[in-house]
Amino acid sequence: MSRINHQNAWETEEHPSLEVLRQYQSGELPAPQSHQLERHLASCEMCSDLLGGMALSQPARVQRAVRETRGRLKNLLAQKKRKRKVFQWPVWQTAAVLLVLLFAIAEVVYHHYFNKPASHTTEETTYHQATWRFVGHVANATGKSLPEATVKVKGTDLQTKTDQRGEFMLNIPAKDSVLIVSHFGYKEKEVIVSTSNNHVRIVLTEGPE
Repeated sequence: MSRINHQNAWETEEHPSLEVLRQYQSGELPAPQSHQLERHLASCEMCSDLLGGMALSQPARVQRAVRETRGRLKNLLAQKKRKRKVFQWPVWQTAAVLLVLLFAIAEVVYHHYFNKPASHTTEETTYHQATWRFVGHVANATGKSLPEATVKVKGTDLQTKTDQRGEFMLNIPAKDSVLIVSHFGYKEKEVIVSTSNNHVRIVLTEGPE
């Protein structure tokens, strides 16, 4: 069909030829036949899709569509690149930060695990808690106070010296204990003390220690 001049371009029950579709697409199909084709296209999905495919198959339209698509993609990528600015540290700054973090972690581990103060044993804690304060006075037979007299708890390292008034104060175990009292020019003396009496007067007699 080279040119269509009659009223009906094709039979109503049939599909239009490719030539009819091409003439409609290029605007060469007369108005009556164009209206007939448009009514057919409204009810025939196959012919409608075929006409759309013919439109896309034209090289000029395809090239224009490709150029437009490329332009839109280029603009979209440029916008995303402007919005998303990736912050990158130089290598030496990254290494410095990592070293600082490692030193901080090492210091925490050292102080937490290797630099703990020595803890008291159970016996030491119990010993220090189970003590009581004892006060005493050391004098000679005439009643004169003896300063610098040594007062020691027997069997322990606990000891002290009397002050200028001959008095002393000592924390001793909370049980019956023995005090060893000595002074230059006087005999050493042992005194038993208990928690029932927290003050005692100790008299030293002259003689060799």
